[in-house]
Amino acid sequence: MSTDSDTRVIIPRTRPSCTHCQRSKKRCSREKPQCSTCVRHGRDCVYTGNTTVIAGVVDHIPSASTSYQPPDISRSTEDNFPVVFFLDSILFQRSLNKLPDLDPSLNDHLPKYIGHIAPDPAFIKSYFATIHPSIPFLSRKEFRERILSPLSSRRPAHTLLIASMKLLASPLPEQGPRCSAYYAIKSSLIEAENSGILDLRVLQAIILIALFEIGHAIYPAAYMTVGYCVRYGSALGIHKAVEQYSEEEFSASESEERRRSWWTILLFDRRFISLGSADKPILTTDPSGNSLLPIDDATWEENRESFAPVRKLFEPPTTTMGRFSLTAQAAVLLGRVFRSIQESPIQEGFWQNDVEVLDRTIVALTKVSLEEGRFRGIGVCSPSTICYRYVITDRLMSQDFKNDIAASMLRLAYAIRDAGSCAGDEITPLCIEAIYRSAVFYGKEYSRTGAYSALVSCEAIKEALALISKRWRVAASYVQLIDARIISGI
Repeated sequence: MSTDSDTRVIIPRTRPSCTHCQRSKKRCSREKPQCSTCVRHGRDCVYTGNTTVIAGVVDHIPSASTSYQPPDISRSTEDNFPVVFFLDSILFQRSLNKLPDLDPSLNDHLPKYIGHIAPDPAFIKSYFATIHPSIPFLSRKEFRERILSPLSSRRPAHTLLIASMKLLASPLPEQGPRCSAYYAIKSSLIEAENSGILDLRVLQAIILIALFEIGHAIYPAAYMTVGYCVRYGSALGIHKAVEQYSEEEFSASESEERRRSWWTILLFDRRFISLGSADKPILTTDPSGNSLLPIDDATWEENRESFAPVRKLFEPPTTTMGRFSLTAQAAVLLGRVFRSIQESPIQEGFWQNDVEVLDRTIVALTKVSLEEGRFRGIGVCSPSTICYRYVITDRLMSQDFKNDIAASMLRLAYAIRDAGSCAGDEITPLCIEAIYRSAVFYGKEYSRTGAYSALVSCEAIKEALALISKRWRVAASYVQLIDARIISGI
């Protein structure tokens, strides 16, 4: 190798692949300063390291003067993702009908965060014991056999999902929810999007991050992430699993997991995002009466999907439908309530009749979910808490029924307070808003009647929320809102 006065050197044959060929995993020709692939696409051919290619030579640049150059994401995506998928879906189905298998680039922090995955790590046990019962959209069998098993290949999308599960199932870090692991997962999700990746495991990671943000009151991120779930799930096509039982490309078990993932997104969009601000629009469309509900949860856990009876949305609720199926029905009903609030009635009489039908249906669903919870030994039932919020705030509901619902939440608050923080750990974000609304109910009762018992009830719920806040930061925000309502009289 020879040099001259301006430090120009001949490029060795062993120089690395250009950055584009590395990202697209293509063989780099390395024939000229511009490889043949980059020449064909009319792009600048850039090689890794502290060098730049100029006319067949390398100018060495001191490392101190180098600056980070972001990857050419737009060009990489243009080559890897078939844009015909969005521009002409019919042509895509007739020509390709399958998206390429791509993997996202992970933030370097994530593999260190999850560490060595033991056969049954503690955070996985915690996830399936506390989070999974309320939103069982992950197939435990598929997860253990295809993701957790040491024989399965650890794809980056799997690492992303496992990291999201650990973040959600672990105790709140000392630095708060906006920790380094949270930002590492968020940055990896952005990289997955920029890389043109549509993958069910990536979507499930997004769902878990949305729940994490909701549970810790990370706004407006939670609002945006739920919207992202809707768009990503629609692009992935899992909304179709709600309308048809058998999907051509998937087994019964895979279709049920896709169906449950979409119902979880519907639950987030129709319940969580519209709870405190009913004026914000719902992004998902109303499912049809023939939409398929999740199968019974026990059947789901026992992997007997093929033998489970298929329930549809229009069917009246029963205790044999399963908790998540009732939760799905409750979410749809609440979505219709919010739409009735947002849309001006064409005819007042028709609108009033529609509201009364919704009221009766929600009361019936509340009673069935309470029976289902008692039958299965469940202290807090997700569909019940979804209905509670509407029942307590609806002016048309009878005062006696409101008292019964608020008393149910008060009993839960006493149980949490008496048991200490361990009981608060078992509460999921699905329940917290209903507990808050019950405190508001007792606060208003105290303002209206001056009954000391109502004040005591309100304070008991605040104490329970304070305990829950050690696990879910949003509970602390609700305590502040209770005080603000009492002081302001709102």
